[in-house]
Amino acid sequence: MFRTLKQKAAAFRRGGFLLFVLALFLVPASPGSALDEEVRDDMVRLFVLANTEFTILHEFGHAMIHQFSIPVFGQEEDAADQIATTAMILKYDADVDPQAIDRLLAVSSEWLSEWHQQTAERGNSHAFWDSHSLAIQRFYNINCLLYGANPDDLEFLLDSEALPAERGFDCDQAYAQALHAYRWLFEVHGRTPDASIPYVGIIVDFEEPRTPRHAMLKNWIVDSQLARDLAARATEFFPWPEPVTLFFDNCPGSPDAYYNRNVGEIVVCYELIELFLDKSEKSLSRNVELVCASIGLRRLFGDRLACDAL
Repeated sequence: MFRTLKQKAAAFRRGGFLLFVLALFLVPASPGSALDEEVRDDMVRLFVLANTEFTILHEFGHAMIHQFSIPVFGQEEDAADQIATTAMILKYDADVDPQAIDRLLAVSSEWLSEWHQQTAERGNSHAFWDSHSLAIQRFYNINCLLYGANPDDLEFLLDSEALPAERGFDCDQAYAQALHAYRWLFEVHGRTPDASIPYVGIIVDFEEPRTPRHAMLKNWIVDSQLARDLAARATEFFPWPEPVTLFFDNCPGSPDAYYNRNVGEIVVCYELIELFLDKSEKSLSRNVELVCASIGLRRLFGDRLACDAL
């Protein structure tokens, strides 16, 4: 059984990507006692909602860049990723959210999973011309900002396959830069007590789902209040020049999310959220021993799985 962070780090380097949620997307299922169905469902829900949150915040980033005419050097997609990652790390622009580690490692593991899937399907034929960074780069970018914000808790990430030393040593500076930019948004464009400024913001709407799985995912989002809470915070903190609609829609054959600046609408397709669900269900077909060996999952679910008894 792992007892110290250094031992955990050493085990990570010996065994590869057996760390946090990342283990679920890289280690094949093996014989052993099955996961408790309730715990498995909780992990699936965590993965789906975390990735949906990142998706929404990423599109909020695009909307902010457009509506507030925020100057951006480099790719806008990278800027939107940084806005989303920093917003998930922080809570109300002040404190590091203690749940950020769990949620953002679920997000980075999704990018890692996508990279492996793309590599298996395309080989080296990636769309290097695309405005988005490669999925593997987005994986490392999230891990870097997360480590930069939590170097004490995530010490064992440094000099590992999840965050090589060459990248990790200056992640504190990368996070400080992202934090400075994030706080600049509040200082320059944040809402003030001026009553003359219209209280315009984000409106949340749902198209009626067409499949039972999409209906279930809609219920998860509604019951968790995820979309409405994010929209309420964005409305509370920023005086949007024009209203923005966050719309969950049916997009057959197109698992996507995007901001349409022509009509001020963020569209999140049920098909994209279902993709998160499909990946998490496949990856979470794991046994108890594997979950207990994953540091992050052990921290989240160890008591319920009686990991100490293994």
